[in-house]
Amino acid sequence: MQVTAIRHSMRFISLFLLLGLFLAYLPFSLSAADNEALPAEEENSGYTEIDEEDDDDDDELPLNVIEDRYETGRMAFLFGQYEVAYKAWLPLADTGYAKAQASIGWMFHTGNGVKKDLQTAAIWYRKAADQGHEIAQNNLGVFYEKGIAGPASTKKAAIWYQMAANQGYSYAQYNLGILYAEGRGVSKDIEQAKYWLRIASRQKVKQAIAALGRLNVDMPVSEAEKPPPRIAHAPHHSKPVTKGIVWIKEQNPSHFTIQLARSKDLPWILQLAASGSVSKTLIHFQARNKKGVKWHHLIYGNFPSQAAATSAIKKLPASMQKWTPWIRPFSEIQKQLNL
Repeated sequence: MQVTAIRHSMRFISLFLLLGLFLAYLPFSLSAADNEALPAEEENSGYTEIDEEDDDDDDELPLNVIEDRYETGRMAFLFGQYEVAYKAWLPLADTGYAKAQASIGWMFHTGNGVKKDLQTAAIWYRKAADQGHEIAQNNLGVFYEKGIAGPASTKKAAIWYQMAANQGYSYAQYNLGILYAEGRGVSKDIEQAKYWLRIASRQKVKQAIAALGRLNVDMPVSEAEKPPPRIAHAPHHSKPVTKGIVWIKEQNPSHFTIQLARSKDLPWILQLAASGSVSKTLIHFQARNKKGVKWHHLIYGNFPSQAAATSAIKKLPASMQKWTPWIRPFSEIQKQLNL
């Protein structure tokens, strides 16, 4: 009897264990049946609620990261790499960064890197102008004054010029002064005209100096002599890379330059170029080495002697000095460009 009881107990325990295993297996069996092609470890794909929250936070980039990305795009623009600049700026513009919006507006305005589209340019200028970007405000004012991408309205032009002029933007001050002098979009006011032209003149706007001189001697100006409003570039403008190569070929072969770096990675070269402020010309060019491999080069300045170039290296920003820049004669680079 005792042996029989033990056997019954063992059978009961075995059944209980089998039932537990079945119940534990049941949820997996149902989920596998729903999608048998996916193993259990791939159904989750590694995402958790915390991962998703982190992804949302990544959409809000710190301001210093945004500024760094904008500067990289700006250097690409300066070196004539317009498509690279557009790809760098567009995501920033979409998130509302005014500098990038103004720059994208300029690209559509001029057709650099994108198909020229004045309607789209006006849209981007307006987005940046609404955030107080003075160059976008000036350019939008010119659009209204000249009837670009919509009906002409000197009243609206005057409003945008005034906003930019109040922020100290010299070309807008000149444009506003001309409107006051001619009584277009605003009531004619020679004193106001002189005021704004004088401020623009102090900022070296040549047209303002000439216009102020005519007003001071009460010289009538014919329609043909009236200068057009000034359009300023949204990004800081410079020579594109093709002219950069021309610049290299025009230099004295016996002079020297500083090679800041070379790399096959263009974005890295652009980041380096944007990493510090320098006083002399920065030039990017692409050339093949003796084996036919293409490299991106970044050079800085023209120096009459190796001693002058050595002294200039010591004054470079730390971000550029750390890559151990070296001195090269222009004759060597000119020869390299002819390979």
